[in-house]
Amino acid sequence: MKKRNKIIMTLIFWIIIVLILYSMGLLTTDFNKINLIIGDNPIKMRFLFVLFSTVRIAFFIPQTIFTIGGSMVFGPYEGFFLSILSLVISHSILYAIGIFFEKQLLGEGFFEKNKENITVLSKHGYKVLALGVACPVTPSDFMTILAACIKLNYKKSILTVLIASAPMTFLYGFLGNGFKETAIFRIFVAIVIVLVSYYTFRIWNKIKKS
Repeated sequence: MKKRNKIIMTLIFWIIIVLILYSMGLLTTDFNKINLIIGDNPIKMRFLFVLFSTVRIAFFIPQTIFTIGGSMVFGPYEGFFLSILSLVISHSILYAIGIFFEKQLLGEGFFEKNKENITVLSKHGYKVLALGVACPVTPSDFMTILAACIKLNYKKSILTVLIASAPMTFLYGFLGNGFKETAIFRIFVAIVIVLVSYYTFRIWNKIKKS
């Protein structure tokens, strides 16, 4: 798919989300109003959140955006579990793409572009998969596809993704919910995220160079 087409599809996706949120009256910073709407349509709202945060993989949108948004709407704890659910579903879809379609759908260019990551993943297995998912600056979605391409076990791969992503998902959730908290709380969570990102990135680079 050409870059221009990807941009157009992404824009269309976001416009659809905005229109749906607008029609529901959720484009507001009034949390009392949001909570009132959610209370009237609890199942529908949660279903839409999981759906959108799963479909995002087709438009190359990071899970982090939905994690923060989910915590703002549903709170940090429920937002966390909904984000984890959508993460498991989306990465299962990505694994299926990698294991069943491979070059037919992804194309030769994908494998050539990610040749280095494939080599590292083949050598270190689940350890690198976990690190790739935990590190915010690495393409975690692509790491799952690559794990499938080199035939890593599905259950172990998804479990690795789940365990590795849970801490950062939890922190991002509190960062989103921090809009209702004190500035000190938001700064603290942001610092923790930066430190975790920094050290996982250093370990990632060290493994790639070894």
